[in-house]
Amino acid sequence: MGSSITVRSLAPGEDGFPDGEEEWRFVAEDGGRRIGGVTLSLAPTTSDPAWLGTLPSHELTASGLDLPWDSDYLEIGSRLLTSATAALGDAVPDQVQTRVNRDYHEHVEERRALLGGSGLSLFQEKQGFRWVDDGTPIEVSPRLVFVTVEEIGTAAFAAVMGRCGEGTLDRNDRYYWGGCGAENWAAQMMSYLGPEDAAMWLVGQRGTDPVGFIAIGSDEDWGATIVHIGVVPEHRGRGYIDDLLAAGTMSVQKAGIATMLSDVDTLNQPMAAAMRRNRHMDHNPWHVWDYRGRFVSP
Repeated sequence: MGSSITVRSLAPGEDGFPDGEEEWRFVAEDGGRRIGGVTLSLAPTTSDPAWLGTLPSHELTASGLDLPWDSDYLEIGSRLLTSATAALGDAVPDQVQTRVNRDYHEHVEERRALLGGSGLSLFQEKQGFRWVDDGTPIEVSPRLVFVTVEEIGTAAFAAVMGRCGEGTLDRNDRYYWGGCGAENWAAQMMSYLGPEDAAMWLVGQRGTDPVGFIAIGSDEDWGATIVHIGVVPEHRGRGYIDDLLAAGTMSVQKAGIATMLSDVDTLNQPMAAAMRRNRHMDHNPWHVWDYRGRFVSP
């Protein structure tokens, strides 16, 4: 089949595909019969170019991968992915990123085999955790005082957030914090604050000394999610992550949100343990593998 596979880009409007200047749908065909497809999207790495630091200005993402997973998916997929990225040329980054999520992707192992065999490397793996409000009162240790982002101010909140990124065990955060720098990374994270979530963005303090923060966002699909949580380096190792997590969960309960779905880097076992201690239990349908690299022919 290999020599008969052709790859082409859909024309704007073809098959209902939108006319987007920074999104392209490629299809693999064999004798005019469609046998695969993938969408490549280009987006700015940060919301403000001033926050980039050493990071590339844009990132290329592959999504909507559709292949005959029960037959020749390795051969067809490799041809599709390498031809599609090559067709975009030097106008886009030579590195592409894509994710596999057990919760909504079928043929997870086949997808992972294709991506790994096509030149991409596993960048990060994350496990899902789900909290469900069963009416049990949430107890928060009195050793910290919690203030919302509105009470402390966005600049002060961002300063705490930036400090907490140092030495993170989360591979994704380590990459962006290292590339942007603490201040710019925090500025990007602050852009995810929605006005309806301000009561769930909290800084924990001992007196006036910030210990850490938790930022929670509401979501229509799964109720709420932990956008980020962290403890400043000099206060780590004292269990404050439990205080922050309990206070954040209480804020979700007070907001009347019945469930929360978050995920944790599988290398960040201290955070995973804290989630379980605070009744955020493993949600095995949600498990994410994040791949990055450059597609190459086998």
